[in-house]
Amino acid sequence: MSCDLLVIGGGIAGAAAAARAAEAGADVVVIEKDSRLGGSGALSAGILWTAPDRETLARVCPRGDAELGGVLVDSYDDAVAGVRALGVEVSERWEGQMGFGVAHRIDIAGWLEAVRERIEASGRIAFRHAAGELLTAAGEVRGARVSGPGGDEEIAAGAVLLATGGFQGNAGLVRRLIGEGAERMPVRANPNSIGDGYRMGRGAGAAASGGLDSFYGHLLPSPLRRLRPDDFLPLTQYHSNACVVVNRFGRRFADESRGDEVTNQALLRQPSARGVLLCDERVRREHAVGAPYPHGQVVDRFDVARSAGARNASADTVTELVERVEAWGVNAARLERTLADVEAAASGSPPAPDDVAIAGWPPPLREAPFHAVEVQPSITFTFGGLRGDVEGRALDQRGEPIPGLFVAGADLGGLQETGYVGGLVLGMVFGPRAADAALGAGARSAEAVAGG
Repeated sequence: MSCDLLVIGGGIAGAAAAARAAEAGADVVVIEKDSRLGGSGALSAGILWTAPDRETLARVCPRGDAELGGVLVDSYDDAVAGVRALGVEVSERWEGQMGFGVAHRIDIAGWLEAVRERIEASGRIAFRHAAGELLTAAGEVRGARVSGPGGDEEIAAGAVLLATGGFQGNAGLVRRLIGEGAERMPVRANPNSIGDGYRMGRGAGAAASGGLDSFYGHLLPSPLRRLRPDDFLPLTQYHSNACVVVNRFGRRFADESRGDEVTNQALLRQPSARGVLLCDERVRREHAVGAPYPHGQVVDRFDVARSAGARNASADTVTELVERVEAWGVNAARLERTLADVEAAASGSPPAPDDVAIAGWPPPLREAPFHAVEVQPSITFTFGGLRGDVEGRALDQRGEPIPGLFVAGADLGGLQETGYVGGLVLGMVFGPRAADAALGAGARSAEAVAGG
């Protein structure tokens, strides 16, 4: 078998790239482990968002790849227009997503169906297939060896695009690259992204990106009786940005105002990777109950956590709440001091020298009843991966493109680190860009590759 473009991974980036290639008349083949397109994106709320401008991007991700990030921000409106051009429903635009971003909600299922139709009009999708290794010759990538229900086969290709969704499903790789204990985090994503793109790309000479120790995820209640895909959104503690979050020592360890996804990463580095989220009734009512963003789920996340088996407590006084939390292994004396410092900061006093508070935030606990839930970090996708340029060309250690090899989506690493500026948008911006680059710039025809 041979093709013009071989796309390894049928998530958002791979699907977007394959659809672009098929519309350009190329013979494209998509290798997808699952029985459907979409990867983790198919499990998402369909929020297509990012930072509104380069200045905001630099503030949120100061260590990220500024060149990749600039293209992401500059291409956002075009990505939204591309979704609309497919006849897919797109909501109104809103601001303040994740505290700073611009966003639209899209019909993610409708988008996946639309791109599947376009791919299959002139290409092929090999569901329940996996790529094992890249085929190379004379320093060029010329295809891949894949396996499926019918056995193994080699597919020659004019170019190969790696878009396998990151390595969050690979416990060993997560432990080695993100850190000890990270492998125990619940995976809030599909189980198929185990670093195939990273492994194959590195084997072909691609360099690793920055941000390998960073990842996107959200705080989840602890412990949990179960975690299924339909639990991902209702169990997410989006409202932690308006709560006091402490570790087992009773200390705050992050600036909660930066967002739940940032506190989530910080919690991984705390003792036992467990913390406690505390708030009063006003914060519960205004932040934990209802939709966290336009068109979001309307649920009481404290009730959902309780039903899922998490440690939780409500009390009529702060003193009683601290006593309840102490039984979970939290230092009560230090927690009392932490809450007193938060109250003092809200009243205009400077925060304690060892505190990460900013004056007036997080909100103090004033309105009874008071609430607490134990939380743990989770991982949705990794920020680190392979090094690539803005056209999706995989780069070697010298920063030179590897002929025939391209990378997109979560496999294109280094754009984000700690701060989070989008998920779906990565695939919808860089997938088509990589397809354009792979089919242009002298990409070899399938016949030429097959003929050696």
